[in-house]
Amino acid sequence: MLANAFNPDHALIGRYEDLARTVAFRYGENSQGIVFVLYDELIALRTVLAERPGAVPVRAWARSVADRLAKRYRDDFVAPPNAQLPCTVVSSNPLVVEFDRAAFEARYRAAVSAVAPDSGEITGPEIPGIVPGRPYMFVIDDAGRFLIWKRPFSFDELVFGRNRATVNGIPVAHPMLVPERLRATAAGEIVFIGAPRGSAVIVNTKSGHFRLPPASTPVIYDKCRSVLGLADDAIDVFAVGGNDGAAADGG
Repeated sequence: MLANAFNPDHALIGRYEDLARTVAFRYGENSQGIVFVLYDELIALRTVLAERPGAVPVRAWARSVADRLAKRYRDDFVAPPNAQLPCTVVSSNPLVVEFDRAAFEARYRAAVSAVAPDSGEITGPEIPGIVPGRPYMFVIDDAGRFLIWKRPFSFDELVFGRNRATVNGIPVAHPMLVPERLRATAAGEIVFIGAPRGSAVIVNTKSGHFRLPPASTPVIYDKCRSVLGLADDAIDVFAVGGNDGAAADGG
């Protein structure tokens, strides 16, 4: 039995497994609720490992949960055809996607001045003001800057969408972090484990505006290594489908 009252790690794992079974029974094995449970479980396990890095069973179970999440993100979050996207692949090596300027000005320009004060570049392993275990929107731009909006989202917004996160009545979107050039090499949502100096990160590449493909994940690993000082086994990245990487002519 995983759930064991005399072993807090087993009890923690058992609670999440029971919750996953309940959600699957009520809403189905393929429901988004399962993703919610797995994500929350991985955050809890990573938090335990931050306090007790030698907890080998927890580390092994965290790897299992991460593998299940990776499959769900790969299978469940699929981008529409490129023709439907207001963005263009302007470079394939390195892969750079640019959001449409006219669409940005029409939809998001009015809120940029309100978003800017809470936006900033991550330049080192300590990030003051970050709430551990909460999701943040990030972009790595074409100049290599690791940018973040320092207002955390709720956990259900991470899994089910950020449609309720607005500034001046306008939904917050990744292009707001790069209003000058509207270009990204990676974008998505990031959860920091530990603060102000994180011990691990959980990242996904969900961006309804840049729609970068799984090929953007090496950029994320590189930044988490070089800027946050993390080893690969402290970095979980869940990739979704996106632009196919074919650069526009003359891009």
